This record gives sequence, structure tokens and C-alpha cells, in this order.
Amino acid sequence: MEWRKEVEQIAAYVPGKSIEEVKQQYNLEEVHRLASNENPLGPSEKAQRAMQKAVLETHLYPDTSASALREVLAETYHVNTDEIITGNGADNVISIVVSAYVNEGDEVLYCTPTFPAYRSSTLLMGGVPVEVPLRDDFTFDLHEMKEKITKKTKLIFICNPNNPTGTIVDHEEIEAFIRDVPKDVLVVLDEAYIEYVDVEGYKTGIDLFKEGYNVLTIRTFSKFYSLAGLRVGYAIGTKKVLEPMLRLREPFALNRVAIAGAVESIKDVAFGEKHMKMNREEKLFVTEQLAALGCKVYPSHTNFIFVDMKQDGVVLFEKLLEKGFIIRPCAGWGLQNYVRISIGTHEQNKQFIDSLKDIL
Repeated sequence: MEWRKEVEQIAAYVPGKSIEEVKQQYNLEEVHRLASNENPLGPSEKAQRAMQKAVLETHLYPDTSASALREVLAETYHVNTDEIITGNGADNVISIVVSAYVNEGDEVLYCTPTFPAYRSSTLLMGGVPVEVPLRDDFTFDLHEMKEKITKKTKLIFICNPNNPTGTIVDHEEIEAFIRDVPKDVLVVLDEAYIEYVDVEGYKTGIDLFKEGYNVLTIRTFSKFYSLAGLRVGYAIGTKKVLEPMLRLREPFALNRVAIAGAVESIKDVAFGEKHMKMNREEKLFVTEQLAALGCKVYPSHTNFIFVDMKQDGVVLFEKLLEKGFIIRPCAGWGLQNYVRISIGTHEQNKQFIDSLKDIL
């Protein structure tokens, strides 16, 4: 049976190594994954209790609109509930956006390297990915992006902070860029890591949306809120922008356990502050240790760091596997000497640095 021609253009997603796989392959009892940008603290205790209770009701279908979660999000960000759509992780929301708006031949603009879902979702719909290289400091080149806008441009994705580089765009620069974008082009701000941005007065996509700009903001509970295994994503935009997306969203996109966990996670402010403090301190520790080893660490506004190891990142990745550590080589983005390292607990980070010293 023949494949759709669009599917043939899409490279299969290559996930990071699983802990179970590495344990079996190298006969190890303990393995630490510093590759997938997960929160090492796990879900908050309040979220855990809510999820345990929700498990007892899994014989019932979930609320199709996830109204309890949308109400908490609306209260948190001071928007209306009908300006929020939920999905099965941010990846799912990205797919819905592209499916709702991109026709064959439409152009989708973004900088690269960045999150690969923009490209694959565009190709699947017969759209044309238009990729603009990042600047030398691995930040978005919004000036060059503006030059690439044509009459065929339908969507513009800005991953902010960017994955895999951890860099952000100055919010005034984003605001100026959006003002110059034609009104019939939707700017999508992918803010999967926005909770980690620690810049006073920084305007987020939700702030810009409330000021009337034509933007759609996508966020997730996978990173900061420790719910990667439950797949909870959402987007905030106008009712008009969300309307076609709601037609495509699967009826039960979020399960009962996911909804319960997400509601309590965002309400547990104290847990968020604890995680933020740990991430800030540990990111500084790992950065200083790597710099002392001669590596170049780029400024990061996330829970991971982007590092030029000054040697083949894939070879280093494989040597670290033998010692029970999984990192993310960036060769898939065309960056052979670069790796992405998630921030773990202090004990994990210390063991990781010691293992790296042994190798180097």
C-alpha cells in the first residue's frame, strides 16, 4: 500500500534513550536521564493526591472540555475560559494549529535549529517549511524572518525560550516584530519553558495577547509542573483563532488523572517556587563546572543548558551511557559538537560532572 507523499517527507522522530533501555544495555542498576528536560522533583504532593483520587474515577469519561483546568488557567492568567483550548501535550496543540490553518502550498516560517514538530506538522499538511538560521549566538533572527514573509505565509512559530538552545528573544523585539507582521498571518509563541524565564518585566505571549496582538500562545505542564507522563498542553488565543482548532481537537484530549494533576500543579505556588530556586542554583553549578572543563555553555532561560563540548557530542553521549547518564546530543540538528543537558538534582549533577571528568 502506498504512503501519502507528505508522510514520505517526514523523518521519524528519534526519542531520547529510555532509562530502562540503558539499564538493560549496559547492565546498570542506576541510570539518570538528563536528556528530556524533565523536572527531577516529580509532581507536587498536592498534585499527587489529586491524581490518586482521580484514578478511582477512571471508569468514567473525562470532561471533554477540561472545564476545571480551563477555569484555573483563566483565573491564573486573567483571560476568559473560551480563550483557552487544551490538548494532549504541547505537541498535540501544535499539530492542531497547523492542521487548522495550513493548506497545501502555504508557508510556515520559523528559525532553526528549533523544535522539530513545526516542520513535521507543516509537511504533513502539504505546507512549505521556511527555515531561517539562528544567529551566531543561537538567538532568533527576527529581522531575517520578517524578510522571509510572503503572501503565502500562514503561520510563524517562535519557540521562546528556544529548544534546544535555551535562548530567549527580547520581548520588545518580539513586540516590534509582531506589529510588522501582516494581519492575516498568525504568530504562534511556543512557550513550553516560559516559567523558567527569570527576567524582570519580561512580557510573555499571554501578556501580548491581552494587549490585543494577533498571537497564539502554546504552553505545557510537562516541564515546570512535572507532568510529562500525562501529556497536558494548552493554548491561549482569541475565540476566532481557536474556533477551527476546536473542531479538530479530539473529544477526550485530556484524561481525568491529567486534568486533576494539572489543576493542583498550577495552584501549588510554593512547589513552583521551590523548583525554580533549585533549578537556578543547580544550573549555575553545572554551568561553572562545565566552563572549568573548557566547555562553552550558552546562557539558558530553561531547565537545560546548551553546550559546545569542543568534541564529538555523539561519542561523548555514548561514553556517558556506560556510566549511567543520558544526555541529548545535538547532531540531529546539525550541531555535531553540541549537547543539551537537563538540570537534575544536586546529587545527580555532581555525579554527572564527576563522570564527565573521568571521561575527559
